[in-house]
Amino acid sequence: MIIQQSKATFATSVTDNLFLKRQTVAPLMEKTAGTTTISQAAQERLAVDNASDLNPHTTDLYRVEGPVYSIEDMVKSKGRPLIAVKMTEAQINEVKLREQQEKARENVNFNYAKAHQYQPIGQVIVNGKLVATVSDAGSFESPQVIPNLSDQPLSPADRLAEIARAVKGEIIYSNFLPTMGGWMGPSAPESALPPITARSMSEILEQEIAPAMEKKIAEWEAQTGKTYPRRA
Repeated sequence: MIIQQSKATFATSVTDNLFLKRQTVAPLMEKTAGTTTISQAAQERLAVDNASDLNPHTTDLYRVEGPVYSIEDMVKSKGRPLIAVKMTEAQINEVKLREQQEKARENVNFNYAKAHQYQPIGQVIVNGKLVATVSDAGSFESPQVIPNLSDQPLSPADRLAEIARAVKGEIIYSNFLPTMGGWMGPSAPESALPPITARSMSEILEQEIAPAMEKKIAEWEAQTGKTYPRRA
């Protein structure tokens, strides 16, 4: 699937997902148990995205990594005829609106978390080195993976104790060591978030594109008297 500003085309087979990978970027937010974790990279990314929104000349909504191949060549290389469905302007505009709505929600969540930042209540250190910082909400950040921790919400005291046991470390409650540079805060309540009214790409694909593709395949089979080769 290739999506551009003004047009998009889906090519068969339905069982083959011909998606070109979007550029991998740091997620704006990492949400766990109602907590929004903001990293330094995410803050910088959000600033860049917001600046792009203010630039009327920005058209690079989708970026591609690696080599780009013709969809027709990819389909024919598997011995199949090319059957394609072009997205309508309405579908493309709905995808754009969905991205705008999701970004608006991310911005609200970001600002809410920043305004209600959790405060560090304790740290776990081993041989003078920081292992984890636990907040007053019981969430924690760590520069390393700590195995065998509970997935259940814990009080700050219980979380500190659990981490200390796991790494055989010492708990300190003052004179904190420098952290990773990020911060944490609660996610905004749903009532404070802008609504999502537009369908996602996957919903449009399932509800409209895939049925249209199946219809074209059926028409091709009726015209040729052949069975469309869905698998290589």
